[in-house]
Amino acid sequence: MNRVVIDWLNEASFGDERRAMLYPNFSYEDWFARGRALPDSIETLIELLEQEDLMRPSGDGMRAAYALGWIGDKRKRAVDALLRSLGSKDVTLRVEAASALGRQGDATVLPILEKLLTNKNEDVNVRANACIAIGRLRVPSSEALLRQTLHDSDPFIVRCAQEALRLHGGG
Repeated sequence: MNRVVIDWLNEASFGDERRAMLYPNFSYEDWFARGRALPDSIETLIELLEQEDLMRPSGDGMRAAYALGWIGDKRKRAVDALLRSLGSKDVTLRVEAASALGRQGDATVLPILEKLLTNKNEDVNVRANACIAIGRLRVPSSEALLRQTLHDSDPFIVRCAQEALRLHGGG
C-alpha cells in the first residue's frame, strides 16, 4: 500500500488534539488538493476500505471514506468499498461512507441510502448523512421521500431534509 498516501491521510486531525498540534495551520482545502495530486491516492483509499475489518474497525476507515468522498471519482470499485463500509460497527465510518456515496454521484446507491434514512434504529448521524446524500444525487423520484422526511420526529433529520431538498433542487 502507498505509504505516502497513508501519511497524507493521517495529517487530518478529525478532532484529535494530538494530530491538530502536529499540523497547527492545517487546511482541508490544501489537504484535498495534495491528496488529489498524490499518485494512486484513490486506489490506496479504496484498498484501505476494502481491507477494513468491519467487526473490529481500526478507525482509519472513517478517514479513508471521508477523503474518498472529497477527492474520489465515480469508479465502481470506490462505490462498492463505500457500500461495504456501511456494514461496519464503527458509526463514524458509516457516517462518512453515507456522505461519500452522495458525493460520488452514483444514483444506483439511492435505494440503500433511502433504507438508511428511513431506518429509525440507525444512528441519527448516519440517517442525516444519508438524507443529505440523497439530495446530492438529485434523482427526481427521491423528492417525495425527502418531503416526507420533513415530518420526521427528529428535528435534526428535518433540518437535513430541508438541506437535502435544497441540494436536490426541490426546496
